[in-house]
Amino acid sequence: MTSLCSSLRRGAALGPLLLAGHVAVAQPAPAASAAAPIGYPTVAAALQDLTAQDGNGTVVVHTDGWTIINQPAAAAQWSFPPADHEAAPALVRRVIHRGPNRAVDVQTSTLCEGDAAACERLKAQFETMNDRITQSIKSRGAPVPPR
Repeated sequence: MTSLCSSLRRGAALGPLLLAGHVAVAQPAPAASAAAPIGYPTVAAALQDLTAQDGNGTVVVHTDGWTIINQPAAAAQWSFPPADHEAAPALVRRVIHRGPNRAVDVQTSTLCEGDAAACERLKAQFETMNDRITQSIKSRGAPVPPR
């Protein structure tokens, strides 16, 4: 997880992240409803489309085998693990929502076509990172929405 955390720190341009939410574990050809939270039918389709947007308000970073795609205008970050990751092919999308009184909420969605147990571990890693960020925000006195 240290490599994941350091990769995401280097690729992150979104500011504080704090709350994990939804996971969709899909087969190689997921139904449209399973991909709805992500907006793409497959991990490969998402990676191809988002990578093609590099430089047009989208920043693509490759670090430690991870592909991190930031879309600042949408307050979104997409994380694609390396091909040899146990959950691959997979992606994790985080979208930041700012609420009243400077509260920050991060909605995390996962599309995973790999082993279901590995996908759950990937989701748990992101939830752990989000929990750490939540605690950091709380310690600075910034409001955090209830889970």
